[in-house]
Amino acid sequence: MKTLIPLLCISILAITSSHAQNRGKQHRTSDAPFLTPKEAVANMSIPDGFDVSIYTSEPHIGEPIAFTFDARGRVWVVENYNYVNRRSHKNEQLSRIQIFEDTDSDGVFDTKKLFHDKITFASGIAIGYGGVYLGAPPNLVFIPDANRDDIPDAEPEVLLDGWGMQDRHETLNSFIWGPDGWLYGCQGVFTHSLIGKPGASKNDRIYLDAGIWRFHPETREFEIFARGLSNPWGFDFNDLGHGFATCCVIPHLFHIVQGGIYHKQSRPNLNPYTYAPIQTIRDHTHLSAHGGARFYLADTFPSEYRDQLFMCNIHEHAVLADYMEPNGSTYIGRHGSDFMPTNDLAWVGFSMEIGPDGGVYILDWHDTDICGNAINFPKSGRIYRIMPKNAKRIARPNIPSLTDLELCQLQNHPNDWFVRQARTELHHRTISGKLNQKVVHKALDEFFVSSKTSPKRLRALWAQHVTKRFSKDAEERLIQLLSHSDQHVRAWAIQLLSEDKTPPSSIKSILQKLAQSDPSPTVRLYLAAAVPRLPLEYRFPILNALSQHTEDLDDPKLPRMIWFALEPLVTEHPKKALALAAQTKIPFLTESVARRMISGSPQNYKKPNQSLRAKWAKAIEAIAPGFKVVNVGEGGVLALESFRNEKAIQTHPLDKKTPCSLKRQLQIPKGKSTLLKIRCSYHPHGDWQLRVLANSKVLHDQIVSFKTVKSEWLELEVDLTKFAGQKVDLTLENRPNDWRNEFGFWHSVRLVSK
Repeated sequence: MKTLIPLLCISILAITSSHAQNRGKQHRTSDAPFLTPKEAVANMSIPDGFDVSIYTSEPHIGEPIAFTFDARGRVWVVENYNYVNRRSHKNEQLSRIQIFEDTDSDGVFDTKKLFHDKITFASGIAIGYGGVYLGAPPNLVFIPDANRDDIPDAEPEVLLDGWGMQDRHETLNSFIWGPDGWLYGCQGVFTHSLIGKPGASKNDRIYLDAGIWRFHPETREFEIFARGLSNPWGFDFNDLGHGFATCCVIPHLFHIVQGGIYHKQSRPNLNPYTYAPIQTIRDHTHLSAHGGARFYLADTFPSEYRDQLFMCNIHEHAVLADYMEPNGSTYIGRHGSDFMPTNDLAWVGFSMEIGPDGGVYILDWHDTDICGNAINFPKSGRIYRIMPKNAKRIARPNIPSLTDLELCQLQNHPNDWFVRQARTELHHRTISGKLNQKVVHKALDEFFVSSKTSPKRLRALWAQHVTKRFSKDAEERLIQLLSHSDQHVRAWAIQLLSEDKTPPSSIKSILQKLAQSDPSPTVRLYLAAAVPRLPLEYRFPILNALSQHTEDLDDPKLPRMIWFALEPLVTEHPKKALALAAQTKIPFLTESVARRMISGSPQNYKKPNQSLRAKWAKAIEAIAPGFKVVNVGEGGVLALESFRNEKAIQTHPLDKKTPCSLKRQLQIPKGKSTLLKIRCSYHPHGDWQLRVLANSKVLHDQIVSFKTVKSEWLELEVDLTKFAGQKVDLTLENRPNDWRNEFGFWHSVRLVSK
């Protein structure tokens, strides 16, 4: 045995060195060796002062896709054995939910039990309100367990159906209870959903192809919270209740505001009059795939980690941390640290939670094919816990056993896990008619008044909201908060008063005054976000007032949010819209109103008008000087600020037989060697055929896909020297292959002569 230990160490060191060399390189699959959970932990670059424990792993779990904590501190794990077959999906009931419990708080489970194993393709989970909310496309289902005995009370109830399954990477995921009592989740861009209650007509359904959605457990109302993004697989709220999403392919970090329309991967926005979608807040780059998002709002880690956003990077195989720096109405996402590289190319972390013990829990799908196109390590998967060394063990929580008053007192807990769980329990008891509202409201009122910080005041406010402290007969209390000294209280008062789209008439003049003179860009942002949910007679006075703030000219969000609220009104109320455009201090609004006034129906990409052709030509000239674009198909020519961390131009073939082409006629210099240098890429779930022709002769022909490109970008050189002294017609074709996401992405096309 003594001789084996050094050999194991040498082996692990060799793996570490090899993997360190591969960090920073994009890959879909690898030939990395299988590391046991203990070997994997030994291979991690664990930060000084921390330990990593194996909470659970194979053979206890396999192919885990989602997990969450319940109110007793137990971990519920969703295992998805359908995932590899996502494109040829059959109705195989191969997903299961298991419950794990760590009774002694040492970071390793002690007991487990099966909750359910008759679900197809589960993808997201949340516990609360008498049962389990589960994403199982095409359905969002509820599995009741009112007595919390871990035995389903009935068969799963379909709450909503119509969720798409075109791309299983991008289905509904990352469930989380919001501070307002709604269930929030994500969906990616290449899945097309038409969501509604079972039996609903097409007209009663809501289309979603990318964005953040939410569902209310009491009213069962469903709505789109924000549109855009790519494949978001991580969503959380900071301690001010501001939402943040982590994404793949496009820049990884976005501050999400209700009603916002965000930078979208590849496909055009549903609304063609968006004009300027909201961009990323990050000021740094990582490799493209991020999963999981949790703010560290506990007190077990050293204090410098509080408020940092922890996330997994699938391609860098590491746990990363960003911190948010206020910037006008939004934030700048700064990089905190490469918190924990795993040095394991089979580590696929894409979900995380902060536990009741203050530990960071990481779900590892664990496979060398990181996108799930194949299962190279069948039935593997792990959950790790990251914890400071010598951290005190906690008594296992039992939130449901607490009194109403004890739940109120937990709103002051230093670990937000307890705050959230207690608020959800208070909400559930309110809905069930089991809450002593008199006792609760008195305690929460006192907590609000005594609180000295915005996060503490907001905790009280959110708990008051879900326990119906501000019901119709008591909404004057909420109205009074519109004049509170705390900007975040004022902002959330606006949010909650506009929640049901029937605000009291008494706030019309108050909101207009806030729009005119409130010094806080956060308050003005919440006002802009609220406008679409307010009666028509409220909207123009508020928008006119918001449009007068010269200090918001360069704000990353406010001009766009004002426009998103104004745009639906332009054609219906042209005189009012033109009056706003003439008087606003924000030129973007003037320009946008003018564009919208002269726009007809969305442009047909097969028959672009002169203005659109000119826009395309300008975009092509920026990356391929001297070239012209012809036969433009789906989506038109899109200029992308960031695709795989680079600026790029997106094209698409006109149809299955006609490529989109970049063309240029030029004279090849005499007496010099000339190279055509092309840097291009592929859609994450597609491919295309690149052909380079000179005078109709094919010089290069290849498929551009993750199988043929070693890194994210193809670096191609085509030698044109043999044409020296000749006039050449060059053609670069974005040619259809199998008609699945045939988008071409062009970073640069250059001619170099020496």
